[in-house]
Amino acid sequence: MKKRNTIKKNISILLALTLLCMVIAGCGKTSSSNTDAPSAEAPSDSQDAATEAAEDTSAEASETETAEAPVQPVEMIKIRAAYHPNLGPMSIPGIDAKMGYFAEEGLEVEWLKFTSGAPEIAAMASGDLQFGYIGQGALKLCAEGQADVISLSHLTNSEAILVRADSGIASFEDLKGKKVATELGTNGEVLLNMACEKYNVSRDEIEVINMPISNAIAAFIGGSTDAVVAWGPDLTNIKNNVDEEMLAVVETKDFVDSVPFLGSWIGNPDYIEENQDIVQRFQRALNKCYDYRASHLDETIQAAADFAVGKDIGVSYDDLNSERDQLVFFNLEEEKEWVSSGHMEELFQLQLNYMQGQDQIGADVSVTDYVRLDLIQKALETQ
Repeated sequence: MKKRNTIKKNISILLALTLLCMVIAGCGKTSSSNTDAPSAEAPSDSQDAATEAAEDTSAEASETETAEAPVQPVEMIKIRAAYHPNLGPMSIPGIDAKMGYFAEEGLEVEWLKFTSGAPEIAAMASGDLQFGYIGQGALKLCAEGQADVISLSHLTNSEAILVRADSGIASFEDLKGKKVATELGTNGEVLLNMACEKYNVSRDEIEVINMPISNAIAAFIGGSTDAVVAWGPDLTNIKNNVDEEMLAVVETKDFVDSVPFLGSWIGNPDYIEENQDIVQRFQRALNKCYDYRASHLDETIQAAADFAVGKDIGVSYDDLNSERDQLVFFNLEEEKEWVSSGHMEELFQLQLNYMQGQDQIGADVSVTDYVRLDLIQKALETQ
């Protein structure tokens, strides 16, 4: 009896142990299931970190791709442009050497020195020159259709007719029968013609000697002529090389209210029509130079002087600085206002009125026939 009770007791313990193992196994299965299959609605911290890391990596990769994207270089085009050896026009290659505005527009410019507009226009017609600077005198050739104005550079009051103060010549009328040297087709001839009209003196009453302006100055300094019509640093050159006191019997400022003296950049009409992209680049670079020049005149004069030294032109800083008060410059915003208000066209119209009044140009010619205000405005709209 005692043995049966022992066996029954052992069976009960065995059954209890078996049930306990089953419970433990069931709990372990449930815990493992919860760990392996987390709820989709409640992502774990490890998942959040992984997602953020992936997004950051993607953003960094995108930024790297953007930063490393190659910048398309501007196509560099070689051109030739003419300047004159005085402050207004020579400031442009000087600023170009300092600031690189033409290179920014994809233009590699070979700057060539000229002293008058007619030879430039001939060089453009032959294809040896693409752009050039001209003064008042050569605008007549533009009105005749030989070239188009693509930019107004500045206004000038630097021209004068000089005589020796002790020569007995006290007024323009006293030049009757006297020798007057200048280069025809330049601002010098324009001023001479305007003076003849104002003071009722016929050109036939004056012995006008036509020669390159450098020769005209040398002739006057040497005493071979009674008067010279010159401008810019040449006036300073004369005063520095003549012991006697100089007298200006006529100056540009005497006509400022009737005929403005304009400095302009020009191109051959056919070249302009066939290469408008290059023209626009050239105009934009000029506009940048104008804007810099208007607010950095001292630096501009130095840049022009440095350019002159590099080209061995023989024009000093003092020569150029003597012109600073004889020229009217403008900045980019003023240029835009001059174009939009019609003021720029009015300046050229006054000059054309004078030429037509002198029967130099036909009455049927209009400013827009040779001044490309459309291209000037188009270039300014992108700046």
